[in-house]
Amino acid sequence: MLVIKLVLCLFFLMPTPGHSQAVNQVNISATANIYAHPNSNLSIFSDISHSGTFVSYETSLINFYSSIWQNNAGSRLPDESARGIDGIGGVFRFSDLLQLPQRINSLNSQPFNGFPNLRLDNSLNITADIGNLHINNNLDFAKGNLILNNVDVNVGRQGTGTITGFSQINFIVTGSAMTGGGLIRNTAGVPISLDFPIGTNLGSYTPLTIKYSGLPQSIKFRVADNLYNKLNFPEYVNKTWIMKTTVVDASAKADITLQHNSLEEGIEYFRNRDQAYVTRYDSNLKGLWDVLPLVPTTTPGSITQRAAVFSAYMNTRLNVAAIKQIEYFSKSVIKTDIDENTPVNIPDAISPNGDGFNDVYEVVKRLPTDIVRFEVYSRNQVLVFQDFDYNNTFNGTGNIGGFMGNNLPDGIYYYLISVNGAKGIPGYLIINR
Repeated sequence: MLVIKLVLCLFFLMPTPGHSQAVNQVNISATANIYAHPNSNLSIFSDISHSGTFVSYETSLINFYSSIWQNNAGSRLPDESARGIDGIGGVFRFSDLLQLPQRINSLNSQPFNGFPNLRLDNSLNITADIGNLHINNNLDFAKGNLILNNVDVNVGRQGTGTITGFSQINFIVTGSAMTGGGLIRNTAGVPISLDFPIGTNLGSYTPLTIKYSGLPQSIKFRVADNLYNKLNFPEYVNKTWIMKTTVVDASAKADITLQHNSLEEGIEYFRNRDQAYVTRYDSNLKGLWDVLPLVPTTTPGSITQRAAVFSAYMNTRLNVAAIKQIEYFSKSVIKTDIDENTPVNIPDAISPNGDGFNDVYEVVKRLPTDIVRFEVYSRNQVLVFQDFDYNNTFNGTGNIGGFMGNNLPDGIYYYLISVNGAKGIPGYLIINR
């Protein structure tokens, strides 16, 4: 078929196997219309800059071996249906044949103009680097991870979209901060169960499953490496699962199952794991996180499509209601609200201007005997303040070296806090006079 011959002429650029670089970059112009018909098997050995229309039919396979696939503004990757989003489409397979890490850029990306199906088959991993990544039907993990560089990956349309092949070594890496990219899945107004195979880094797979009922909705989850708005106390798992929704729905309800690894547990959590439950952040509580009866812990972790994950533990919270557009969940074994009179609310900023409000960086100890170590670093990672027994004295003045006694310039600084010799917890603060 003429069209397939055209495709092969454009893309079948065969370098020597194992060569470290692609031959060239292929540019698909805005007026180009390229087709991969059923049963076609195309191999692409060059970087792609795609501005046109690349149609793939069900059962077609497009193998991509080079480094960068870039979908430019206005580009389309439709399936075989009339609208281009109602069919199955082909599979775009990203492979490590040339031993290259790979990257996907999506400039001015639009929902449903993304890949019909994306298969990750690269042990060196694929990074979604620029712009949100859209996958209309199926995201399949054959090998490797999908790393989000502060962008989202949106799988499916309302009530559609599947993720297959995920496991503790093949999943979506969100990064460790409280904000950033995440996995988005979509509901259609009927009860649905969705897996979110996510983790903060390549060695920390902490997925969840949500059973959701409510109005049609886009649900985004990411996971962070510490406890939101609180020091990592030993009675908690040192993870926060962050949920964002696009539609405010007073009638919505959800059952949420969180899976964590033993390495993420505080020491008291480890000792009392049979008392655990899923806890929810509530800024109206003095302790900030609610206290519930225990929920049985199950193990090994089964939020995977491969072998069960040993040393992984699951807990479920039923009938989560009054869902806000941003929610935070973690796990705890606290039996009573021991933080009621000593909340730990680490501030995001101070304004040391002498007006009596937020003049010092105030960290409230949970217990009077707690010893807090507090360090502040500039954006260049230079230590400007240090106190091994901190008692709320930092007012924007340095106490180290050439910063001793000097007012620090307004701006963003990084801190490291540890309690009673535990591992330090990083964060940032803003000085704004």
